[in-house]
Amino acid sequence: MKKIFLPLVACFISFSALAQTKVGTIDSDLVISSLDEVAQVQKDLEAYNAELEKQFKDLVTKYQTAVTAYQDAEATASEEDKQTKQEEIVGMEQDIQRFRQNSQGLISIRQNELMQPLYQKVGQALNQVAQEQNYSQVLTLNAGVAYFDPAHDLTQAVADKLGVTLKVQGQQDQTALPTQN
Repeated sequence: MKKIFLPLVACFISFSALAQTKVGTIDSDLVISSLDEVAQVQKDLEAYNAELEKQFKDLVTKYQTAVTAYQDAEATASEEDKQTKQEEIVGMEQDIQRFRQNSQGLISIRQNELMQPLYQKVGQALNQVAQEQNYSQVLTLNAGVAYFDPAHDLTQAVADKLGVTLKVQGQQDQTALPTQN
């Protein structure tokens, strides 16, 4: 009797646990890209990129000036002065190379800083929707969900909570997702 009773109890517990789990999905990238604040983030990133480009051009101009000055004074300069100027020029080349390498990382860091409030905003709205609709788990479609039931997609509900009209992916403005009739 125990051999039959224990598996039945285990099955009953498993089924009751599954019955309490409600899993939904969200396309968080679509919601975030539909937020009006994304345009400001893009403008801020473009301004930051322009600032970095100006700094880069200033470094290159300084380098070119140093090379020209070296070439002009090379014939009359002492070997010690030539060596010093060459070391300065090599140092400037290395600075330019480091700046070029670091600028992409700086842009990524800046983008993360600017996007963080948007991720938090969507996360808070998602938490509210999930709690209101009794979801125990929500998966993001961007993480590669193999299958999802559109009836459990919370993307539109989160957009509604934020007062956002979803845009079709790949388009920046104007086009909202068609509603199902």
